[in-house]
Amino acid sequence: GNYVLDRDELLEAQKPEYDVILCLSVTKWVQLNWGDEGLKRLFKRIYRHLRPGGVLVLEPQAWSSYKKRKNLTETISRHYHWIKLKPDQFPSYLTSDEVGFSSYELVAMPRNTSKGFQRPVYLFHKGHSGAH
Repeated sequence: GNYVLDRDELLEAQKPEYDVILCLSVTKWVQLNWGDEGLKRLFKRIYRHLRPGGVLVLEPQAWSSYKKRKNLTETISRHYHWIKLKPDQFPSYLTSDEVGFSSYELVAMPRNTSKGFQRPVYLFHKGHSGAH
């Protein structure tokens, strides 16, 4: 199934089940297909899905890579032009009160012969006393 829920109200039902969630090379596709709202819903669901003390391993694609795919479909083209939450803003958004991660760290910037795969890898930590 699609991990991006249809609406925010469905987030309420999400129970914490995991200690670690990997989100590798996915954020661009979520944003292009479901816009900023879909991405925000994804991040909020991941937060709720993690147990206290849990970790999100996030590897976002660079904003510059979105342009190459912006005309794949009409929906993608429409979303591309309305995206406001850029990848370099993900850390501040994920640690904001809107989502709730307590801290993050950049753990790697893999060296790859393909520039497109030289992406940052972040760890976002869910605090042990997370009230969400």
